[in-house]
Amino acid sequence: MDRTRKKKKPPFLLRLLKKVFQLVLVVLGLAVYMTRIEPSWVQVTELDIAGQVEGSLTAVAFGDTHIGMGKDVEELEELVAQINDLQPDAVFFLGDLFDNYGAYTGDVEGCLSILADIQAEYKYAVRGNHDVGGGAEFLFPDWMESAGFVLLENACAELPGGIRLIGAANATYYTPNVEEMTGEGFDLLLSHEPDVADSISNVELQLSGHSHGGQVYLPFLVDRILPRGAQTYFRGYYEKDDGGTIYVNRGVGMSMLPVRFFSRPEITFLTIHGE
Repeated sequence: MDRTRKKKKPPFLLRLLKKVFQLVLVVLGLAVYMTRIEPSWVQVTELDIAGQVEGSLTAVAFGDTHIGMGKDVEELEELVAQINDLQPDAVFFLGDLFDNYGAYTGDVEGCLSILADIQAEYKYAVRGNHDVGGGAEFLFPDWMESAGFVLLENACAELPGGIRLIGAANATYYTPNVEEMTGEGFDLLLSHEPDVADSISNVELQLSGHSHGGQVYLPFLVDRILPRGAQTYFRGYYEKDDGGTIYVNRGVGMSMLPVRFFSRPEITFLTIHGE
């Protein structure tokens, strides 16, 4: 005679509480990851570009620090140390220093002093849309100068190896006007908003930010919440029909909410060399 008994299921309420507890743990884990882990997990993306240049140039591109939105002096110090460890020839800041300067109550001079500690022979910057709003418009040029950066707004500069560096004015508030600056050789364009690429041709490489790579990135989504100026190009590497390349950096900070998900903060380490 089979005396085995079926195992009795726990009461429904107990099973429900167990499921709720598991769900709470998952939600708390995601919240910790999105607010504490991923925002501090900076990725260094290496980009190798060949073109009509003599020798080679190494550079770090970073931007969208959005100081005051989950990032402040301590995080900026860590970022600068990471940049200096790469020992680049040049450093390019892609804009959006403070998230909202008018509401920021931290140490502005301390932040600028830390940026001034970046060790590179060439330091250039362009303005982001947050470098205009929040009362930053007339202060940003002085900030960049005190940090040792040359601000390029519809202006260009020469880098070693015959590289022409072009900085576009912020496309959200101003009008980029750099088409006539392009020419023979290797043109490197810095533009905070990546979609400027559709109106500018004959540029070998464009570096941009602005989108944060989506900031909260779910690969299966078709309709994404992206800022104006980053609707077409918003994340990573793109090739244009004219042979040029666009790289959209995900930035290191956050805006709207201090969270990141599947869009790690990023600095780009690029090497430009002869073909």
